[in-house]
Amino acid sequence: MNKFILSSLVSSVMFLSSQSAMAEQDSRVETLKSYFKQCHKAQLCNGSFLVAEDGKVLYHQAMGVNHKGDTPLSTSHQFDIGSISKQFTAVAIMMLQEQGKLNFEDKVIQHIPDFPYEQITIKHLLNHTSGIADMMPYLTSLYRQGKVTASLDQNTVLDALIDQAPEAMFQPGAQWRYSNTGYVVLAILVSKISKQSYGEFLQSNIFTPLKMTQSLSRTSKTEHRLTERAYGFRQQINGTQRTFDQIPFFDIEGMGGIYSTTSDLYAWDQALHSHKLLSPKTWQAATQVTKTTDGKTKEYGFGFMLKADAFNQQKVGHSGHWRAFKSIYTRQIEDNRTIILLTNNGQDDSVDANEKAVDAILAGQTYEFIQQPISLALYDVFKQDVSKAISAYHQLKADQAAGYDFSEGQLNDLGYVLLQEEHVHAAIAAFELNVEAFPKSPNALDSLAEALISNGQNRAATKRLKQALEIDPNFASAKQQLAKLNGSKL
Repeated sequence: MNKFILSSLVSSVMFLSSQSAMAEQDSRVETLKSYFKQCHKAQLCNGSFLVAEDGKVLYHQAMGVNHKGDTPLSTSHQFDIGSISKQFTAVAIMMLQEQGKLNFEDKVIQHIPDFPYEQITIKHLLNHTSGIADMMPYLTSLYRQGKVTASLDQNTVLDALIDQAPEAMFQPGAQWRYSNTGYVVLAILVSKISKQSYGEFLQSNIFTPLKMTQSLSRTSKTEHRLTERAYGFRQQINGTQRTFDQIPFFDIEGMGGIYSTTSDLYAWDQALHSHKLLSPKTWQAATQVTKTTDGKTKEYGFGFMLKADAFNQQKVGHSGHWRAFKSIYTRQIEDNRTIILLTNNGQDDSVDANEKAVDAILAGQTYEFIQQPISLALYDVFKQDVSKAISAYHQLKADQAAGYDFSEGQLNDLGYVLLQEEHVHAAIAAFELNVEAFPKSPNALDSLAEALISNGQNRAATKRLKQALEIDPNFASAKQQLAKLNGSKL
């Protein structure tokens, strides 16, 4: 064959292959755009979202509003990333280990002499096998008792551990149990060993070298540096927004509290996987599954979740959830794909659904659109015309079931909003519709009874409460409401 012809054929094949790859990529990009647009239209996606593959950003978009002032969100807004912060704490410890300033097998008491658990090692804290007592209930009790009038930081937690010396939940290494307290102690170790504050160490060793200019560990002393801060809120069924941001005086670092952007977290992702921060040997240790002495394994390393996705692709990452902020950072190893989702509107499980959908889109598989809450769709209709609202509910459920969330909590939440706004007739109708849809739910029956009582329909309420207790004799709320009714004349 003529060499020119052969060369031309090879070039043509390569060109067509390249065009095919570009077409596939373009198709996925358009699908990502379509997916997030629909999710935002469903009043759920409110945040900043980034998807990348092979070092190239495929999709990067912000949508929705920043609660404070209702200004539009941008990709430069800084979000509380919750427990994704644990990655930074773990990497800080690993950097100190590479500097020869600690060993993973060091007992914590070697560095914190008053630490009340003699056998817990740094490694136990890193992979959540320490058994250290959970101090979050203690902190919650301080707030409830009105005792919090000044900053609570990681030293508050350490002082409480030392003073109270609570019993460990299990022997170190025996079990796996996710521990916020363990990562607070790790933050203290970073500070003690490095002779810097936790935030200063991250700034000088991670944020500044990686040019993560919009990232910091937030406390009351540093939050003034959040120049484009996203504020947390929850979208209410009636269209209003309720502030759900930081807790006053809560300045505890290590387990959470870092603010960052999608761009900064992508820089973090690229640095981790090109070994700019940690040696390949240390990274390998960080991404090994945890084995406990009870013979079990957990898909968690040193601050990194290791669970595979729905398509059995190995992932490294973490999720975060604090107040109204829900976030996900994950890297698919084999396909070299990165997903970063940061939200500030209390999306909760919707963000997990977003990640699954993006996984499917990138893999060229079928995916599920986000469902619009039926409570939001029918709120105004219920206020205006109950009969029309009930008809609309049945019609949508028959014709568009895949497009709406018809779960039990939807009508239950709607009923309570209507009840609080004194649309009692509409509230009763919403609760009755929920009982019709979920006749075996004691909670649906109990909620209906509460609305009936508010309308003076005690006999009807008693009937519903008895039905609830037939389903679940131990349903506490129904028992309490029925006990109150038994003391009054029906």
